[in-house]
Amino acid sequence: MLRAIALILALTGITRADEAPLLMLPVAVLQDNADVVAAHAAAGTDLNALDPYGSRPLTIAATFGSMNALQALIQGGADLEARDAQGSTALHIAAFFGRTRMVETLLSAGADPLARNGDGSTALDIVLAPFASDVPIYDTLAKALGPLGLTLDYGAIAAARPGIAALLRPDPEVLAKVDFTPPPDTPFPVVKAEKALLDRAALAELYYEAGHLENIYGLLVLRGGAAVAERYFNGNGPDQLSTRHSITKSVLSALYGIALEQGCAPSLDANLIDYFPEIADQIGDPRKKTITMRQALQMRSGFPMETTNPPLHDALFFSEDWDWIPHFADFPLATDPGTTFAYSNLTSQLIAIALQRACSTDLKSFGQDNLFSPIGGTVASWSADPQGYSMGWGELTITARDMARFGQLYLNFGFHDGKTVVPPEWVSASSLDSYSEDAWTTPRLGRHIGGVGYGYQWWSGQAGNTAFVFAWGHGGQIIALIPRHALVIVATADPQFGLDPAKGEGWDKEQAILNLVGKYIATLGVRP
Repeated sequence: MLRAIALILALTGITRADEAPLLMLPVAVLQDNADVVAAHAAAGTDLNALDPYGSRPLTIAATFGSMNALQALIQGGADLEARDAQGSTALHIAAFFGRTRMVETLLSAGADPLARNGDGSTALDIVLAPFASDVPIYDTLAKALGPLGLTLDYGAIAAARPGIAALLRPDPEVLAKVDFTPPPDTPFPVVKAEKALLDRAALAELYYEAGHLENIYGLLVLRGGAAVAERYFNGNGPDQLSTRHSITKSVLSALYGIALEQGCAPSLDANLIDYFPEIADQIGDPRKKTITMRQALQMRSGFPMETTNPPLHDALFFSEDWDWIPHFADFPLATDPGTTFAYSNLTSQLIAIALQRACSTDLKSFGQDNLFSPIGGTVASWSADPQGYSMGWGELTITARDMARFGQLYLNFGFHDGKTVVPPEWVSASSLDSYSEDAWTTPRLGRHIGGVGYGYQWWSGQAGNTAFVFAWGHGGQIIALIPRHALVIVATADPQFGLDPAKGEGWDKEQAILNLVGKYIATLGVRP
């Protein structure tokens, strides 16, 4: 009887001042019982504790729309930036579920609108993304949490997104003070945003958010070859140098096109194995002998994606021997060559070795002489394997400005100062005409980039209604080309040495930069 009375008192929020209510805090939040939540706060209950399902009281309130409980938690001193197991704060979740009043309440209480979740997204990223892309997630949540009382009105959620976005955007007065003027020593002509017919507020928002990322190094925006914006962050400057990781692959592609024009590169229909005679008798899978250079350039060699296969990834990147040629023989094929996209670092290295063997050169000197010198750039360094072959999968070190020069060259279809540096037909084929669709492991890359494809070592995608082509390196190295708007966007970032992408380490920081750039591209032609 006493236990029954105590339970009734707990359910109605009545408790002695010196003891916690019998109703557990997560249940009280789920039931939107503000009195019991307040009693927990008074009794010293941890208002930020993770439950067995990875949720916190505030995120439970945001999920189920428990407005009274949310207010009681805030009044009780709950941490507004406490994250659930997926890295989301209550603000992220309230925005996702279209809970406008909750978003207003959280912002008024001091919630950080620039906080990023485990996917590198701000709450603004969440509500600006296409609603349709989130419907499968809503369907899953409604099915799983419906028995606990979650009801979702999809029409209302979609309708709430524009208003929530307006709440989350930086204040116009703050944006007016953002300075993204290129430094005086920029090598590019300078043009103001207004003269370049670009929305200044959108650019200011881009640079304002960039200034709150701890991993970004540099951010440049060129239109028609002129610098509209150029800034560096976190103690870095124009001369900052570090490996640009898989940006190297797109440079490798350019060098392949140049070498084809010069007559030394393997033809696109040549077999990759022809350039590795020393292991031909070790190839047990006959399909490997049919892999063409074209298939390899398009990441359709049949070799698997190592970053989703830890044993293969470790064999490449955590071995004392960086000689990858034997892996041509010992790595298994995941699919028949030419049938399926799979992002393979091994494949890029095999392309690079084949090219260097065919042209009797190394990529560093060949790239400096035939690509970077003609556009005024410099290869600071380009690491080689134990046999002296420059790495084709990564390890190229250049400045952000030289990345921009390279991007502008491709935007100009390979021409610089009226001279051909990369054959224009190769630029078209490698970046626009020969891409494989569905070239990512999920339907979208971050919140804003969809329709992801892959050409000859170049990515393609769409943000909003704007199509673009991009080179992309681990950590957040980006060269984005937007032909429709004559734009080149370059981002450089912490290369994240020591973090293993096969284990998801650092992926949130990398996605933050993808979201940053993707969101800006999505605004082109949308905002006034």
